[in-house]
Amino acid sequence: MKQVKRKLAGASMQKPCDTLLINGKIIDVYTCSIYEASVAITDGEIIGIGDYTEANEIIDIKGKYISPALIDGHVHIESAMVRPEDFASVLLPKGVTTVIADPHELANVAGAEAVEYMLRASTNLPLDVKMMVPSSVPAASFEENGSVLTSSDAERLFRDGGAYGLGEVMDFPAVLNGDEEMLKKIELANTFGAAVDGHAAGLNEAALNAYRVAGIENDHEAVTAEEALARVQRGFYVLMREGTAARDVEALLPAVTSANARRFAFATDDKHLDDLIEEGSVDFNVRKAIKLGMNPLQAIQIGSLNAAECFKLDKKGAVAPGKEATFLLVSDLDAFQVDAVYVNGQLVAEQGKLVEPIREPIPVPEKLLESMHVAPFTIEDLSLRLTNSEATPVIKAKLGSIVTEKLVERVEATNGVFQPGSGHLKLVVVERHHATGHIGLGIVKGLAFSEGAIVATVAHDSHNIIACGADDRSLYHAIHHVAEIGGGMAIVKGDQVLASMPLQLGGLMSIEPVPIVKKQLNELQKALLEIGYNEKVDPFLTLAFLALPVIPSIKLTSKGLFDVNSFSFLTQ
Repeated sequence: MKQVKRKLAGASMQKPCDTLLINGKIIDVYTCSIYEASVAITDGEIIGIGDYTEANEIIDIKGKYISPALIDGHVHIESAMVRPEDFASVLLPKGVTTVIADPHELANVAGAEAVEYMLRASTNLPLDVKMMVPSSVPAASFEENGSVLTSSDAERLFRDGGAYGLGEVMDFPAVLNGDEEMLKKIELANTFGAAVDGHAAGLNEAALNAYRVAGIENDHEAVTAEEALARVQRGFYVLMREGTAARDVEALLPAVTSANARRFAFATDDKHLDDLIEEGSVDFNVRKAIKLGMNPLQAIQIGSLNAAECFKLDKKGAVAPGKEATFLLVSDLDAFQVDAVYVNGQLVAEQGKLVEPIREPIPVPEKLLESMHVAPFTIEDLSLRLTNSEATPVIKAKLGSIVTEKLVERVEATNGVFQPGSGHLKLVVVERHHATGHIGLGIVKGLAFSEGAIVATVAHDSHNIIACGADDRSLYHAIHHVAEIGGGMAIVKGDQVLASMPLQLGGLMSIEPVPIVKKQLNELQKALLEIGYNEKVDPFLTLAFLALPVIPSIKLTSKGLFDVNSFSFLTQ
């Protein structure tokens, strides 16, 4: 009550406020307009906007725009391949001060213990990380992942761990069939007043209706304007995604109108560290929307207020009395380059750099550093025998998308054994959590390189080893290499490792600082040229989604080729 009285005294001009911003142009995201006024701040909160003059500290904004800080509506920190503390150091200078984070990648490796680590690692940071409880671990019941996260785990994480909501509900058959364990997780979220994230990839109208009936409130899987409108019409918030592999903003913007814009927010979902550094996070979504013709004020509204309301962040999303004093200073709205970032009234970043370093990362549990358990295998185990080489199922991958196409094509074969060539490469998924010895083999088209292999232990969502290559020798050595280094990504030609990035934390994240991880990523990009890959789009994130059997239309798991549309395994 004492603090409230201080704020009220400042708001009513009975006493000076702590900090006063003068000569600024306020971006009003409620009305998508701009006006000039002073902003009064006390105890990290905006207590007034108007003709204030008395303050303990006065900051002259010198005509810059005061914008609400940005919110990422859905992100997997693991996809940046760095720890939460390092992730915060990258995002804050970009103007992103709040993220809705779903740690289901690491949870698929180590369950509730992994979520608990992510919760601890995300506390006491200037980046506000709202950690969700993963809903679908595993993503589908037949998957071979590292752990299971039950409704009992979810209840404990909500009650004791400080989890904020229920992460993306990926197991759509569980929802449609009324699976009790899934419904119990959603009911728990409702009991704790928590948001429930959707994952409605490729769902028809009836399935979307069922998702809403179940209490799922948002979705980031719309990839066309028609899909976006179908969701808005049913009361969903649509999170317009712009990550490394999935770039949907341009396709979705035609769905946004002045009448429905408040039902849209921005998300990155999965974005690699190098793209976060070079392009940005949600600030990049805002810039892209502006470049494609959206009013800058509406783009900022979508990136701030809309996300705050979607996720019940009542103190965030606007420059207004009663809101957190968390805002950005911007000189040019069309360019939307962030000059300064304030969190709770304190300057945390200026001209793209942190004012003070983020605290040291917390220790990582040993279990998360020892996640590679691969059964012995031979190069002969990588041979793919075909029943009909004249009409073989092929995964058609598209760079920049996580959706695939099912093809049936003639492929090269010798004595009934597939031979890579003519644009066809071999795809391999090796189980790595429980040493089951299961190896899935398939054929992929669309990853354009002519020799060698690429490999990673980042393979959504079960995160087994996934490799794509032009010959079995390269594939064999690539798979062995990432197993030996405790998980990671690599490019291999024959028995020569051209570039490698260890990801010791669950096989998903590095324990090295950002500059080293960035250097290793750059070396991977250079090595791609040595195997004949010349595309501008990073193939590793596209590769990682070729194992996710809840995204249409055909994927490869450790148990074999899977048709998502029929939700059944295929023979080759």
